[in-house]
Amino acid sequence: MATLQIPTLPKPKLCIWADLNVHNTDQIMKCGTTMETRKLLQRILTVEESPRGKIILDLYQHAIRFAILQKFTNEQASAFFSIVKQTHEVCVSTPFGNVEECFTYFRELVLTHAVHRPPWSLEIFNSEQVTALTNYIVNHYFRHYKLYKYAFTAKVRLDLTLHYDGLPPSPPPEMDDKVTEFGQQDGPPQTPEAAPNNEALTTPSPPPNVQAVKSTEHTDELESLVRKAVTAQLKQMHAAVEQQLADTDKSISDKIQHLEQGGSPRGKSRSPKASPKGKRR
Repeated sequence: MATLQIPTLPKPKLCIWADLNVHNTDQIMKCGTTMETRKLLQRILTVEESPRGKIILDLYQHAIRFAILQKFTNEQASAFFSIVKQTHEVCVSTPFGNVEECFTYFRELVLTHAVHRPPWSLEIFNSEQVTALTNYIVNHYFRHYKLYKYAFTAKVRLDLTLHYDGLPPSPPPEMDDKVTEFGQQDGPPQTPEAAPNNEALTTPSPPPNVQAVKSTEHTDELESLVRKAVTAQLKQMHAAVEQQLADTDKSISDKIQHLEQGGSPRGKSRSPKASPKGKRR
């Protein structure tokens, strides 16, 4: 029995100069127009000319534009570009819903570039820059998570084949006529007189064409029952997946609403405790 393996998420690590080296980053940051940036990104990353290629170029080009508006250094721009690229690759690595895992991976990847603990992490971005890039990716990527998921992940197709003990396999449709013709061309079955004298007489078996028809009818009936059972199970699975997607969508919407209201991904900020009441001296 074949099992579907769910890919495991990679461990976040430093990605400075991982996708854009020093020379490429310097060229991209000096581009004057959007078209020049797109052509340079397409040449460096070898993005193909296709609908998916246009979508991914839009994602990367807007990330570079954000880095320029935030006045990131070349080192920060390269790290931010790799954060966007690796987050997208993790999101589309499986056709299943993994938005929670992707957001956790993105948050840990950002913290790897915001805390100075070499060699595991470096403080590339300060707290204000971390807040700005987090809000950008939440608003420009995770808000459109389902669209990216639909465009870049393959569909899962179930190919089911059943075999029953004691029953011959179902012949292909093009072989049905040959079996019928073969049965008609055969001569009549042997009579009891043709059997040897030392063997007991048995009832003659029906012609081969009758056996083929009975076997086909029995197999069709079993296939119909199996199809009904599989259809019912698929409906239940579809309902469960829809419910899970709805719950996940609600969770992400709540997180986005919390960020828009001034919260941070790490949790709610605590207000300072009030001083105990007392009389003034």
